[in-house]
Amino acid sequence: MAKKNRKPIYIFILALIILYVVIYIIPKVTGVFETTETLKAGTLQVTEEATCYFVREETVYEAGSAGSLDYLIDEGTHIRKGTKVLKLTEDKAKSEEETTDKSDYKDIITRLSDYVVRSADCKAQSSGILSYYIDGYEHYFSPSTMDELKYEKVEDLKVKAKDTKRKSTLEREPIFKICDNDNWYMVCWVEAASIAKYQEGKAVTIQLPEGDVQATVRSIKEDGDRWRIIFRSNRYYEAFAKSRVEEATIVSQDYNGLIAKSKSITTKDGKPGVMVRQTSGEYAFTQVKVIASDGEYTVLQDVSFIDENGNSVNTVNVYDEILKNPGKGT
Repeated sequence: MAKKNRKPIYIFILALIILYVVIYIIPKVTGVFETTETLKAGTLQVTEEATCYFVREETVYEAGSAGSLDYLIDEGTHIRKGTKVLKLTEDKAKSEEETTDKSDYKDIITRLSDYVVRSADCKAQSSGILSYYIDGYEHYFSPSTMDELKYEKVEDLKVKAKDTKRKSTLEREPIFKICDNDNWYMVCWVEAASIAKYQEGKAVTIQLPEGDVQATVRSIKEDGDRWRIIFRSNRYYEAFAKSRVEEATIVSQDYNGLIAKSKSITTKDGKPGVMVRQTSGEYAFTQVKVIASDGEYTVLQDVSFIDENGNSVNTVNVYDEILKNPGKGT
């Protein structure tokens, strides 16, 4: 009988636990019962995901004869003109027996065509970054050709650099390349809806897998239903010489101000604003100036601003409490 009497107690305790979770835990985790937000100073980044193609002034060197290879300098080293990169010991018997038709680099040799320097002494004819990664597209993606690049042709390319370090070489096989790092470029294509984010001469930050790179918008050109953007940079990037294609996040602008959720913004008489909590506990419409928005969040001017009629308008301040979903307005 005593056990039966305990059942209502267990149910009561369970109900209290559920009530506690609903009132105290869930709102903290989900914000489901929160009707306001507090304006705080912050920065909103306008970003875009894009595939970037690296463009460099590159010189590929090919073996002047078949023979064994002895490497003297590491990948990614900045070298001066006249530096001996590796030692090529000629093997005359191998030169007579084998041809580039049997080469593991046949496709690269074909793509490079005559855009190579044949070298017997393996000395760099210019200063720059040394790389042993070669893809055969060194001339295709070059400063002299990049203004002619078309998305419909580039998107289907299977670009993958090959590490050419090995023990021996055939005549005319690629052995190394030198990349000019004074100025290099990144090319990407974006949708027409995104083009307003960019302006020629404007600085941007390009976030790449191995670090951020500061760059400048060199040119913007329509290409079918997309727009081609070319960025110029002279900044160091670790994979600069061996990368050709990288997935990137382009930060086109940083906007500073008060951060609010876009749903918190309403209108009154056709003007944007928010509902600010007053000392009385009531909410009053306050006109705002929108600096920028990424859809989810909006940056607002604080303290005051000048409207389209030249009038000074008092607006929101940091730590103002505003309604999250005030409605569509009028």
